[in-house]
Amino acid sequence: MNVLLAAPSAGQIPARNPLDAPVPERWARAGRLTDGTALIVLVVVLGLLLLTVQPWARTDPAAGTDSSGSSVVKGAVLMLCVVALLMVLPPRAALRIPPPLALFLLYGTYVVISSAFQPDAFQAMFRGTRLVLGLVVPVLLWSVVRGRFRLIVYANAAAYAGLALTVVAGVVLSPQLAWQEGKPFQSARLVGAYLPMMAPRVGEIGAVLVGLTVLLWAQRKIGLLTLVPAVMAGTALIVFSHTRTAALALVLGLLVAFGMAARSPAGRRGLSLVAGALALALPFLPGIIDWVVRGQDTEQLQKLSGRTAAWDFILSQPYDPQLFWLGHGLGDKRLLLRRGQGDINVVPIDNSWLDSFWETGAVGAALVALAVLAASVYALKTPGYAARTFAGFLMTYVLVASVNESGLCDFSSMTLLVLVSVLISAVDRADQRDHAAENSVRHGHTRHRLRRSSTQPGTI
Repeated sequence: MNVLLAAPSAGQIPARNPLDAPVPERWARAGRLTDGTALIVLVVVLGLLLLTVQPWARTDPAAGTDSSGSSVVKGAVLMLCVVALLMVLPPRAALRIPPPLALFLLYGTYVVISSAFQPDAFQAMFRGTRLVLGLVVPVLLWSVVRGRFRLIVYANAAAYAGLALTVVAGVVLSPQLAWQEGKPFQSARLVGAYLPMMAPRVGEIGAVLVGLTVLLWAQRKIGLLTLVPAVMAGTALIVFSHTRTAALALVLGLLVAFGMAARSPAGRRGLSLVAGALALALPFLPGIIDWVVRGQDTEQLQKLSGRTAAWDFILSQPYDPQLFWLGHGLGDKRLLLRRGQGDINVVPIDNSWLDSFWETGAVGAALVALAVLAASVYALKTPGYAARTFAGFLMTYVLVASVNESGLCDFSSMTLLVLVSVLISAVDRADQRDHAAENSVRHGHTRHRLRRSSTQPGTI
């Protein structure tokens, strides 16, 4: 879906042949940001978006929610991003809404409308509006990123590197706040000291940072001096946060990404790197198994650290028609479970699909599933192998993490990864079309010159 912000000038004649074809959008340089300026804009915007999906208060970071004041400020930050991007749009900027993003916007509209039927209508409507604002940002970034999808990757990697630095700074400067439940660097789990991040979020930051830098290195866009510290820092975040989901999603994401480009030199280089890393890990297999088990017994492992209690509760509950179709509304992603005589336990849902059903009902869960499926196919069908590897990695990571993490029904870090993947794929598709249009125009001019020369009389 294409949207043009300015109407064509009066008297403009539509193109009828290759010589009259419109100039591809990437040729239109008037008002276009330079690569350096565009990168700065992307880093700032993506950094702000990542901050808006973070808890800002340490009161209860596990809940995935903030105080009302923090939520209002986050909404204001998103609105500021939208207004700022509208101000920097070049004249006659053409915007594009890729099909997966259109489905997400449809879902966001549904959430806002259905919130009127929820008991806590204000909170559900506020979070739905925040979701829609977050979905609008990639649309407004289109003119900034058109023709240069790697800037999106660089900016995303830089934003995640910034978050990783805040975690490392917490370990160095405030170690008493950086560890949870255990002995530092051993049984304790690494958490955010300055930004209240739980261990799974820390692991996600490390995994995405490692994945993006390895992909850039495989395509020879960065050197070892950048790769080594980024991989070391990201791996340390995964290991010390004891995040098994992030580790599994990282490995599978890289395998899928490089497998999608196995015929290219970058794909073969990446597969060799992953295979070599796995081979080097074999001598440390006993330690890796201990790290995976994390001191849990068989019952705890089978129940996925207690997650199945919340899942069984959701699946076994009776639902009236309104709850089944519309859900409880976007809000707290935890359940209050009661056992026996007053034994109360608050547990997170930790599954994006069941969470979508619980909060937005069967209709919302179906829309989320459809949007994520469309984004996955969109990534798989990306024409350029370079963009396909990035989009494929991000979508694989999200699909694996969605089993053990909530967030796809809300504006979360996982939703943001999906949006980045869709934007990368859309930019690459547009670039391929521009190249095709350029070749068509050039061939048209060549045929025109040959035809003209053949009709002119020769001279001796």
